[in-house]
Amino acid sequence: MLDSKIAKRYAGALFKIAHDLDRIEEIFEELNGFIGFCNNELCLKEFLSQTFIDKKERKEVINLLSKELSLSREFISFMHILIENERARYLPKILQEFSRLRNDFLGIVIVNVVSAKKLRDEETVQIKNMIEKALSKRIVINEKVAPEIIGGYIINVEGKLYDGSIKTRLENFYNYLKQGAFVYGG
Repeated sequence: MLDSKIAKRYAGALFKIAHDLDRIEEIFEELNGFIGFCNNELCLKEFLSQTFIDKKERKEVINLLSKELSLSREFISFMHILIENERARYLPKILQEFSRLRNDFLGIVIVNVVSAKKLRDEETVQIKNMIEKALSKRIVINEKVAPEIIGGYIINVEGKLYDGSIKTRLENFYNYLKQGAFVYGG
């Protein structure tokens, strides 16, 4: 719970700066890229979060990385504040919250689509158009392949689940038959 509040506070502050500078996308990309870089360099991820390492040293590493990763002055300052306040370990949650704020601001809805096999381009466009029309918002589709659903789709839109998978239909039909057999004594 406290983690969530901390992440929201810092993401909100970074988002306000990005909004005021009209650089929401650029700062989102910097944050996303920096975290991706840290995830690939596990030592760096741990290094930035270690409270026993001098803050000055950790800030210096950020300054050195800023040249290699082309980080903006605002992002460097943000990272220095995180280090100063011992909040660097919250970066993944800050990204998650910043992403939510960005999507809300830009009217973007993330739609998760699960299918038995990779969607064809026409299917993706059809799903996207149908949901965009219903919500009047821009849609970004995250696709996941799960062969165990046999066929059809499972679509998650803003926490609402639409399950049209063949697996679920078969399970529902099985349960219906089971109930009927129990009711009719068969």
